[in-house]
Amino acid sequence: MKIIIEPHNHAWVYEFNLVKQDLQNLFKKVPIQSIQHVGSTSIPGLLAKPILDIDVVVTPENLCGASAALVKGGYTALGDQGVPSRYAFRQPRIRETCREYRSNDTRVEMKRNTYVVLDGSIALRNHLDLKRMLLENEVLRNEYGEVKRKLVNDGVMNMAEYCRGKNEVILKILKLSGWNEQDLKEVLRANSWWWAAWRIGARLVSENIELLFKIFGPKHGGGKCKD
Repeated sequence: MKIIIEPHNHAWVYEFNLVKQDLQNLFKKVPIQSIQHVGSTSIPGLLAKPILDIDVVVTPENLCGASAALVKGGYTALGDQGVPSRYAFRQPRIRETCREYRSNDTRVEMKRNTYVVLDGSIALRNHLDLKRMLLENEVLRNEYGEVKRKLVNDGVMNMAEYCRGKNEVILKILKLSGWNEQDLKEVLRANSWWWAAWRIGARLVSENIELLFKIFGPKHGGGKCKD
């Protein structure tokens, strides 16, 4: 699969806000902490894949309620994908293309990665601290963008290689933000494992993910969801 990155598009923020409104409607009866636009599409001036990353932040006692609300709203539960305290969901009616620009160019139909993330978790800190540093530091933002550009120009063809290629600069940025070595090792472990696992088995697992999620529920930080 060819990796596509693009210059920042102001429509991405607009699209996030529309999705945020939809999510807030799904969570009317579920207490959540916040809905965060994270990842490279949230950083003006940074090259990014045209795919939104969204964190729904919850406390452990509301993890199962938030997950159930998403499934009821048409999302598909994908489990933690090897990242403790972060649970991925596939959006409803996902299209094959990454995005569809409408004629007035005011709405962008985008693929998105939607996560329910435990407040205070390493997964959430990773997303928020990386975003903060890239917004505040132009030098780091440019360095990160150049790493992405080089990976694509060198012909990286799958997400596993693309993610591994970014590990070094991501760990550098997190270390500069004050992270300790143990937490950095956790990020490296997650980044190295879950895409490799995805390549091997995600297609098979996805065929049975709803049944697996119902049987096992979340494994980290929130316990097993009850029916």
